[in-house]
Amino acid sequence: MHEQHQQLSGRAQMETSNPEKLIYYSVGFIYDSKLLDQFDKYNPSDSKALDPEIIKEETIKSAKDFLALGIERQRELFGKKDKASKQELGDAIRSFFDIIKNVNGDLTLVKYFILLIDGIIEDDSERISAFVSLQKDKNKLDIINIIKGFIVSAPSDDKITRDVAFHFLSKFLTSKELKNVDKDIKEILNQMMTDYETKMSPLGLSACLVQLLKDQDALKSFLGTNQLPILKQILQRYREDKQLCYNLLTCLWIISFKSHCLFHFERRENEFIEIIIKILQLHGNEKIVRMVLFIFKNLCVSEKCVEYMLDCELDKEVNKLQNRHWIDEEIKKYLTEIEKVLNENYKVLNSFEKFKKQLSLGVLKWGPVHNDTFWSEHYLLCEENDFDPITQLVKLLKSESDLTKAVACYDLGQFARYHRFGKLVLEKKHAKEIIICLLYTSPSPRDATL
Repeated sequence: MHEQHQQLSGRAQMETSNPEKLIYYSVGFIYDSKLLDQFDKYNPSDSKALDPEIIKEETIKSAKDFLALGIERQRELFGKKDKASKQELGDAIRSFFDIIKNVNGDLTLVKYFILLIDGIIEDDSERISAFVSLQKDKNKLDIINIIKGFIVSAPSDDKITRDVAFHFLSKFLTSKELKNVDKDIKEILNQMMTDYETKMSPLGLSACLVQLLKDQDALKSFLGTNQLPILKQILQRYREDKQLCYNLLTCLWIISFKSHCLFHFERRENEFIEIIIKILQLHGNEKIVRMVLFIFKNLCVSEKCVEYMLDCELDKEVNKLQNRHWIDEEIKKYLTEIEKVLNENYKVLNSFEKFKKQLSLGVLKWGPVHNDTFWSEHYLLCEENDFDPITQLVKLLKSESDLTKAVACYDLGQFARYHRFGKLVLEKKHAKEIIICLLYTSPSPRDATL
């Protein structure tokens, strides 16, 4: 898949007493700038936990030797191919994981090395191969289980360090050089999504999902275990957060590439197209706009998605965006292509046709066809086909959506109010019994009816 999006990577831009350290490239410093105060002047070599009685002397020496090199020589070490340098680097990496696994009395030290291994691969993603080679070595370094162990044992209130551990593991497991880790990927994905609110920050989860969902098995597991509602929930709750929105839009973009996954966007009860348009209206920066257009371009192959986009008035948003000046030529190109598809499928519907269309889709939402003005002007049109629109409204009283039931209750109340025989029609269609039942069981329909 062509990389059309920017990754959440690079060094946190901040003032430090000594900024040139690989640790500062970790996403942890993007998630929480307070980490800077903790590690700005921290020297792991001074930790009393680096005790030969707890950690082997050669492990302590390898870790301290690497830390003493300075950032440029550390980078050079990863690029060297001679046997001695490879051995030195391998010993250093082994020492990091030995400390993460075996040190119990100094959480700050362990946290430092979690941030360091993440910073190393964020500074240059190709360095992941050095870690993979040790996982595959005959003298295997069990990186996967060491990080899993840390995630399980990490203090419940330390979401950020757990975020970083998940982030490192997500990148590690999806490395093309690592084979036969499908089970581990599914396990870590399930672990993140289960009670995610207590285990991770929303931003941390979103960054990991961007990485994991590129893997076909992870994507299949994610969709197969019905995790999309969680993604929707996070988008709705944290839509003000630009980076979080960008990450989750990237996830939806990845999903939108799969033709067999388009039904997730076609289903109006999922609300993804509507949510994406609202994010577009809220965040107009190029990065967000570009990702939204990537998604909608993929969705243009689906007639149902195009129809939904038009109902959400995406054409108006596209027109607004075309009036802005864009440096990115790709944005201009996608706006033109999407506008063409929308124009070719545009149909002018009057208010009552829009109302009937909502009924046929089985999803009702508050809007211009669900208010007093609409019903005062259109109630007689509901007589068509033996009051078929009313029959459909009664059926929607049994919808799984509280919102749909609430709007249906309101509409039926308005019909009974304006039509001379409205109450008799509702009695004939047994609407009254269902509404009375809803009054005692569902707060939304009760409020709408009252």
